[in-house]
Amino acid sequence: NPDLGWEKTESWNIAFDMGMFNNRIFLSADYYVKTTKDLLYQVTVPALLGFTQAWGNIGSIRNKGFELELTTQNLTGKLKWTTSLNVSYNKNKVLSLGDDNSTVFTGYDKTTQVFMVDQPLRSFYMYDAVGVYQTKADLQKYPVMQNTKVGDVRYRDANGDGVISDSDRTLMGKPDPDYTFGMTNTFKYKNFDLSILITGQTGGHIYGVLGRAMDRPGMGANINVLAHWKNMWKSEAEPGDGKTPGIDNANTGQFYDSRWLYSTDFIKIKNITLGYTLPANISRKVLMEKCRIYATAYNPFIFVKDKQLKDTDPETNGSDAFPTYRQFVFGVNLTF
Repeated sequence: NPDLGWEKTESWNIAFDMGMFNNRIFLSADYYVKTTKDLLYQVTVPALLGFTQAWGNIGSIRNKGFELELTTQNLTGKLKWTTSLNVSYNKNKVLSLGDDNSTVFTGYDKTTQVFMVDQPLRSFYMYDAVGVYQTKADLQKYPVMQNTKVGDVRYRDANGDGVISDSDRTLMGKPDPDYTFGMTNTFKYKNFDLSILITGQTGGHIYGVLGRAMDRPGMGANINVLAHWKNMWKSEAEPGDGKTPGIDNANTGQFYDSRWLYSTDFIKIKNITLGYTLPANISRKVLMEKCRIYATAYNPFIFVKDKQLKDTDPETNGSDAFPTYRQFVFGVNLTF
């Protein structure tokens, strides 16, 4: 393809550093704007060419945001306490997509995410599940799709035309968080040292394709299922919790919808390390310059906004979350 070229990036930023009280308080700030043009992406081409997809330069995106870093020496005496805090914000937006700005569908089976002009990159795009048709009266009260029956998932009529169809798939968030942050507190007293690292983010989402694969209507009630199916719709007399459809209601089982779209907001205590350095006179007796004994806990605690991500690591970019690993390490640092 002689017309295929490299992506081109233009960027500018404004930054400043400021120290106060002999640098016991130090602040660093940076504001940036970065525009990428001639975005490389695989586009659909006529099959008569011998293949159905090819790389092309299809559009442009813009990222803008800021980064702040604050370091403070809170205590400087026998007990030393230092805090480092960083916060970053980023907003991206698709500026153009080819000659006609046509939406590009992507994600799982090219049905869950989009590149859409004036929207964040890889925005989630799907049916918005808002409940269950619990009674026959609900079929008259709310918009329905073809073959809808009582016990089916009820979707929001996004375009307001009174019918549920493919046109009601709508924007439902984005994978990238708005804000990310981290804070480290370091303490030192005599030969002891303690550090605690906390991280977090807010504003992003993740789509649980693995959860959907084993947790959707139409699977059948005779196999092992998740606990929330105890609250499913069974009949008009036993309508369940109004959120869980009938397990044999397969009409919507083929769709990717918001029931498996989760918030990735979290706060994580990522690292706790406690150490003790042997006095120099003891270290020298055993021909060592320094000996430090330490214990570290990795990911001991994580707090998530969406209970569906409990005990998983939401620190990902739009794909399935996996169980959080926890490590407890004991070690010795020796310097000769």
